[in-house]
Amino acid sequence: MPVALTYLCAGMLFLGAVPLPYGYYTLLRLVACITFAWAAYVALENKHSFLPWAYGALALVFNPIFKVSFEKDIWIFIDVASAVFLLLSSKFVKAGSQHNGVS
Repeated sequence: MPVALTYLCAGMLFLGAVPLPYGYYTLLRLVACITFAWAAYVALENKHSFLPWAYGALALVFNPIFKVSFEKDIWIFIDVASAVFLLLSSKFVKAGSQHNGVS
């Protein structure tokens, strides 16, 4: 998975913790859903046991089609926790993707 996508998504998730226009959160859902779905696929291809499930669950939470509704305080926690999880776990997906020739 490209490092730039990881940092872009994590940065957007951290920024999602502050009050911004509704359009930003729509874009955030799209970017986060694509990033987490891609990470789930790469983790599954690399035969990780936990990461595909975690990334898949986050892709579902952030999906822009069937929106999951939470209070703003809960979304702040989800955004920040998801960004931290993405940054901490992406090295396993990145390392595995380079090993298998997936970028």
